[in-house]
Amino acid sequence: MKMVVPTFGSLVSGVIARGGVGGASECTESWRSGMFPPCRPALPSADVAAGRDYRDTARMRELHVVDACELAAAYAAAHYAVVLDGDAIPLRVGASAGDVEAYWAARRYAFITAWNPASRPLSEEANNLADARLVARMQVLDLSFHPAWASDHDRQWRESGWLIADVDPSTLDALAGEFGQAGVLHWEHGEPVRLRMMLQRPGDCADRPCVDWRSGADGDRTADAIP
Repeated sequence: MKMVVPTFGSLVSGVIARGGVGGASECTESWRSGMFPPCRPALPSADVAAGRDYRDTARMRELHVVDACELAAAYAAAHYAVVLDGDAIPLRVGASAGDVEAYWAARRYAFITAWNPASRPLSEEANNLADARLVARMQVLDLSFHPAWASDHDRQWRESGWLIADVDPSTLDALAGEFGQAGVLHWEHGEPVRLRMMLQRPGDCADRPCVDWRSGADGDRTADAIP
């Protein structure tokens, strides 16, 4: 079933037309080269941090028609990883994350990216600017986070994101809405990693283990919930 949804990044583009966009932020490049410390990356400029050089929130929430059920299946099958103390630790939807929890103690965890909002593959520069805006947002919210990424099974694409500790669920939803993402990962300490789709489940879409969908009651909640 086709429906109008906000999208999650190049993984969404892969549902529509397989492909992706390369590139990474300055902080991401540091861990790719093996020099990563736990970081709050330097932002390109105050203007970028304020979003004045990128695009407004309304455009980042632009909607496109995709198959929401197929989208959820792609997210659930994707490979995820986070870098902690120089080690890349894998994450999978439906699996426990004991290694991550052993490295980094928290009550709850979440993965989010700002790349390729609204299923539009963006340039490296645009993705880096979006990433910088997300980092600035998380800093304002005083969140603790580490570099992470998502990739498909064949490693044909990879997009950068962040693993966040102890973010309130409503704040996570609001961040996803602000940055045009249709899905995030989240889980409580000791529980399996879950996928949260930021849209309602189509009526003809079967339930999937560890996949949550927004209900009609909370489906209209937006980034206005962020202080």
